[in-house]
Amino acid sequence: MNLFTEFEKSAQAHADLVCITYEDQDYSFARILSSSKRLAARLLEIAPGNSSEAENHIALLAPNLPGFVIGFYGTLAASKTTVPLNFLLNPNEIMTIGAHAGIRTIIAAGPFYEKATEMAQTLPITVIRAEDYLDDGPAPDLPAVTRGDDDTAVLMYTSGTTGTPKGVELTHANIYDNYNSVKDAWPFHTGNSFICVLPLFHSFGMLAKLILPNFLGARVVLVPQFAPQKLAEYFNTYPECIFFAVAPMFNVLALLARTKGLKYPNLRLCVTGAAALPMNIKNHWESVTGIDLYQGYGLTEASPAVSFNLPEAHVPGTIGRSIKNVEVQIWDDDNHLLPNGEIGELMVRGKNVMKDYYKNPEETARTITPDGWLHTGDLAKMDDQGYITIAGRKKELIISAGENIYPLEIEDVLLSHPAVNEAAVIGVPHPSKGEEPKAYVAPVPGMSVDVAELRALCREKLASFKVPGDFEIRESLPKGPTGKLLKRVLEAEIGKG
Repeated sequence: MNLFTEFEKSAQAHADLVCITYEDQDYSFARILSSSKRLAARLLEIAPGNSSEAENHIALLAPNLPGFVIGFYGTLAASKTTVPLNFLLNPNEIMTIGAHAGIRTIIAAGPFYEKATEMAQTLPITVIRAEDYLDDGPAPDLPAVTRGDDDTAVLMYTSGTTGTPKGVELTHANIYDNYNSVKDAWPFHTGNSFICVLPLFHSFGMLAKLILPNFLGARVVLVPQFAPQKLAEYFNTYPECIFFAVAPMFNVLALLARTKGLKYPNLRLCVTGAAALPMNIKNHWESVTGIDLYQGYGLTEASPAVSFNLPEAHVPGTIGRSIKNVEVQIWDDDNHLLPNGEIGELMVRGKNVMKDYYKNPEETARTITPDGWLHTGDLAKMDDQGYITIAGRKKELIISAGENIYPLEIEDVLLSHPAVNEAAVIGVPHPSKGEEPKAYVAPVPGMSVDVAELRALCREKLASFKVPGDFEIRESLPKGPTGKLLKRVLEAEIGKG
């Protein structure tokens, strides 16, 4: 099984249907397929099929543009591995990843073609402009793909901003199995319009907004950056909309709908992932729009989907139950299974679990057990019906005077305050307790929040040992490309981590 051949079958079956829409221009499946093949032919000129492993790693530097799509499939059509790069990284960070992966070729699109060509002035790399292959010309005859199943399809870096990037090797079988599990979780169909604002270089965007609709034969509407007014327009333009996003986006769109009196009648399924869904955001969205918002969970190492809440199986506050073909368990620190209701590490097993971390066997061995269980690093508990509740990151657990404190619990309380827009809690050193929680809060734009009110709210809702010792109000909190709060930035400020 090869991801390109699966896309090719879908493209041939849906040749005249719209594959992607960008800025109101439609690109048919036939056009995307032929463009991908022309780009693949160019890659085979640069690095023939018998090239080294590193030469077969093709970097993809592009926002949500048609060029990303043909770069992704063109790489696979040439029997190579695509390495999607976070375009928000600076050139030094990109070069660190490039050196680790042995990159010799970069496919770039849009404004990042110039960025790539600048790097090529000092590095031995070839830069291909994706848009040069995006036309209606004939498709060349290509050699049959030689990679599949357990060969690496995507090398995805998960922590390029920390100085120690980890390259997650996802195989064709990993991704295809996860696609099938997600496809069967809800009645998706070719008439759906997948509105794509999640970055495609991220595993969530890659699966939910590229592979899933492309293999189904459905339309993808590409949105390069979060633009609430444009999204609202798209929700009313395209039929049967599917919208996967992160929680803060739903909050902004609910605010827009409330202030402008907008309706989103074409939205059929709304799912949030990549970070926790605070109940105040879920309630805000649903009360304004009348549309249910469901939370899911995944991680890059799991290709990425693990669990979902869905219309027929939904418990608010949880991340739902595991999807088909994915096993989940809760383990203690000694790798023993915990009974339902107890908090421990969420473990995942299935064909979706990554092959390994590229060139990092030690970290791979620490992350995947000999019998295939993946350490997620997330603390969670599971009820008798299989619904999973996340308690926080294992590394974020705060132990204060011997008591376990889960930051997510405090954050949920802070976010229940009507003036609080964002909240993050980390552990900070304390002379007698070892550490104690500190809260960082950003108010809703145009509103102010009083520290005394926050402290009183926490004292009302939480045990005294969980109340943060310090509160810091900021205009905004540091976030990654999907909108996920970056606590490591806050920890670095205090010299922790």
